[in-house]
Amino acid sequence: MYGGLGAFPEGGLDNPYYKVAKEKPSPLSTEFDRAYFDTLVSTSELRKLSLKAFLATEQRIPGLGNGVLQDILFNAELHPKKKVSTLTAAEKTSLFNAVRNTLFSMASKGGRDTELDLFGNPGSYQTILSKNTVNKPCPICGTLIKKEAYMGGSIYYCEKCQRL
Repeated sequence: MYGGLGAFPEGGLDNPYYKVAKEKPSPLSTEFDRAYFDTLVSTSELRKLSLKAFLATEQRIPGLGNGVLQDILFNAELHPKKKVSTLTAAEKTSLFNAVRNTLFSMASKGGRDTELDLFGNPGSYQTILSKNTVNKPCPICGTLIKKEAYMGGSIYYCEKCQRL
């Protein structure tokens, strides 16, 4: 997702995504803990969703969009089309850890290498899955990274490491 910078008086921004995001804990905060995450993955209407839909829509996790979910799911060894309802306890743990660890890594390195900061400099986090890695070998197994249209956007994955 692309962003911008704006200054508004307190309470002056009438944007539903902003309001929802402000009500939820940042995935980089201590409030975003395993108990909180478990409430998200166990909510009945969310359990029907694919992992891509769960992670990248409705600001369920503020700031998390399609670009970052690719590496999160790769690090969790989960396919973007996998349904939340099919996650095992171990997969939930893996997903939670991947959300936290991947986002912390991206933030500490000034963002992804596929995006520029306000001064035009790319971030130093090297993306694993992106438009730049399609048809290149997976860093774990060597299988070529695939790109596929899904939910009005693209998903990138390793079909060996992220089995559906």
